[in-house]
Amino acid sequence: MSRPLPNIMALPVVLYALAFWLQGQTKPFIITSGIAILVFRSELLIFLGLLLAYDVIFRKVSISSVLKIALPAGLAILVSTIILDSFFWRRILWPEGEVLWYNTILNKSSDWGTSPFLWYFYSALPRALGASIILVPIGFYLEPRIRALVVAALSFVLIYSILPHKELRFIVYVFPVLNLAAACACSRFWINSGKSLWQQILAFGAGAHLLINILITVFLLVVSSTNYPGGVALTRLHRLEADAVNVSVHIANLAAQSGVSRFLQIRDDWHYCKNESVTYDPDMTQHYTHLLVEAKNKNNLQLWSNLQEEFETLDFVDCFNNIGIQYSSLVPVRIKTKPCIGILKRRKPPTDVKSKKKTNDEKKSKNKKKSIEKRAIDNSLIVEDEVPKDLPSEEKTISKALEDPLELVKNVESIQNDMFDPKASIEDGYVEDWTLEAMDEDEFEKPVEAQQTRAQPTFSSKATEDSDITAQEPIDASNQMDDISDQPSKDINFQELHNLALGKVNRKTLATRRKIRQLIEQHYRSKGRQVENSAEKIDKRPATGQRQTVKAIIKQERIKEMIEQIATMDLTRICDLEHVSTKDCLKQVIDRLDADEKISSNA
Repeated sequence: MSRPLPNIMALPVVLYALAFWLQGQTKPFIITSGIAILVFRSELLIFLGLLLAYDVIFRKVSISSVLKIALPAGLAILVSTIILDSFFWRRILWPEGEVLWYNTILNKSSDWGTSPFLWYFYSALPRALGASIILVPIGFYLEPRIRALVVAALSFVLIYSILPHKELRFIVYVFPVLNLAAACACSRFWINSGKSLWQQILAFGAGAHLLINILITVFLLVVSSTNYPGGVALTRLHRLEADAVNVSVHIANLAAQSGVSRFLQIRDDWHYCKNESVTYDPDMTQHYTHLLVEAKNKNNLQLWSNLQEEFETLDFVDCFNNIGIQYSSLVPVRIKTKPCIGILKRRKPPTDVKSKKKTNDEKKSKNKKKSIEKRAIDNSLIVEDEVPKDLPSEEKTISKALEDPLELVKNVESIQNDMFDPKASIEDGYVEDWTLEAMDEDEFEKPVEAQQTRAQPTFSSKATEDSDITAQEPIDASNQMDDISDQPSKDINFQELHNLALGKVNRKTLATRRKIRQLIEQHYRSKGRQVENSAEKIDKRPATGQRQTVKAIIKQERIKEMIEQIATMDLTRICDLEHVSTKDCLKQVIDRLDADEKISSNA
């Protein structure tokens, strides 16, 4: 009832056809049979064809009259189903023709499992009919009018048993027929119940068998409830990880076939994947936070040998194994289960899934930010010519402020330095990239020329060593910036981004860095956050020059870090570049990196 498969949809049409056959109405019987065969299930040709052959053999209807009805009706039904289904499938298609070819001619249905030849008779029919199966031969003997119908039904089951792949739903059409035979036996017993004591016992047995059927149905319902471990596993995962967000769970084939449906995918912020090609190699599972995997036992080491380091076991879900007999219990029958599906959780969040937990990259970023703060203080405050008298107390204040970033920004912003040399700052290296990208040639040269006549401050030995290495970089950088400013504002070329990731430095890669920087600054502005020393608009500095705040330096270093992260990413694994431009893809990446930064800072 809960599975809208073609067999279930064909069943009402088959019941109408059988009713017309019992009433001797040949024309409606042929038309309804044609609908059931050509539209829903082609194997019904065996069952309903045997009934029609019975009428022809016993001269209840002639072959010519059958052809006069069957040919035009069959042609009309066939054309209708081809037109309708071709419209929905967007290609010329006769669905049942393809099913017949696939299952019968090619015998591809056996790929989904095979059963013994007599499986329908010793397993499917007894489970479906229950105690009524005992009354079927009695009704067959007592009621001559249903004999042909029962023979046709059993013959259909016997012929269809040739197909190796067997399912109970394939023969669902014969259950009403066999129940009809059992009902005939019950009716005869009930009518004759007043004739003798024996007839009363038979009538009582006919009524009692209905109660037995109810008990069997309840028992089989309990057994069947253990056949859906996939649905139980996904429901249990939702309960165990109720507070988790942005979960990516892979659903294995067994789980997908045993209860997992779209109705259970209740979390909009979770990603559910049923990709059957996923193996349990680290490369294939690196994007998932949770796995629903098949488990033959709780120590499934052979299957999970590649998963033990990355994933931990949250729970196991059992499924039906067999039915056992227990003599020491009030209920002698026991349903035995075995582990079927394991619920696994990644020990560390994957790199492409947002998480409130800090990843190693976020920790490194935080440590790097602290290093930048310390270097900014060393390079801008510790000037040999301007050493304050109360230096020990100043160092103590700065050390204390490092523990509190907000206090650091307030303290450093209150300290003004009249001696500022952009050239020296660039040579020191800590603002090299963002200074080159943020300033055009005119704005870069003005402060430098103004400072050439002033005394140059003496930096620490570390800064002197760096300046010896990069002494010629500002001149080259200004020339490069002149070239960069001439680059047209267009979409970022993927090849240029690839060259940037390889570490190639040329005119095009510098232009690509500038474009990425502009996208990041646009992102910050869209969020209502101010960007100092923007690449698009920079307030011109006075000739005397003024030292930038550490807060601004940290902001620019964050932009620099984002550029470095984006330059090393493989965009083909993040976006579908055939349908999304590189620029739009980069915007998505920037949003994700910014969100990760917020999560790490809040945590």
